[in-house]
Amino acid sequence: MSKSFDNLKALIPVIKNFTATVSHEAFYKDEVLRFHSIAGTIEDNFKNIPTCIDERILSHILFRSLIENFFKLMYVYDDSSLISARFDELLNSFKKDYAKLFNEPALPYKSQLEPPLSTNWSSLPSALDMKSMLAQVRNIHGQRLDYIYFIYRVSSFDTHGNSLNSLFEVSFQKKCNFPFIQLDSILEIISSEYLSIWKKINP
Repeated sequence: MSKSFDNLKALIPVIKNFTATVSHEAFYKDEVLRFHSIAGTIEDNFKNIPTCIDERILSHILFRSLIENFFKLMYVYDDSSLISARFDELLNSFKKDYAKLFNEPALPYKSQLEPPLSTNWSSLPSALDMKSMLAQVRNIHGQRLDYIYFIYRVSSFDTHGNSLNSLFEVSFQKKCNFPFIQLDSILEIISSEYLSIWKKINP
């Protein structure tokens, strides 16, 4: 695993005990703890992703769960003057998605769910899509990160069950190679950015 992930792992007890005073800091805390748990699971259990299709599929699905909130956190914390406004964009999108779920006619056990606090949740504006969000931000070195959008697309392909050999072979009439994600290098990027955000929150 990456050096930055090890450094982030060492900070986990401190982050667990951190008391967030604003919502976007609570979001950061929750996601970093989730990242640590899932990335640790990948580190401990998936040693042969390039050669084992089961490991590739499962690790990509788990990773897809991490990269979306990574993009969101990068977007929120990219510009200190826009943190609250950008978090509110994401929150509106969450409320809209939740209202869509809650209003699904076939949803069972609806009485066990919290109803939306307002009838306007369904009409709230959605946040930017992942590609547009990523195009807005820069990493700790001032570089654009939109070049890693393909990782989101590859992991999404696996998550939706589209990386099966049978689908490729019937479509292309031959055996095909579909790329796997170099997880160590991407987890290094995510970990280093989360460490950078932590310094902004807790200088």
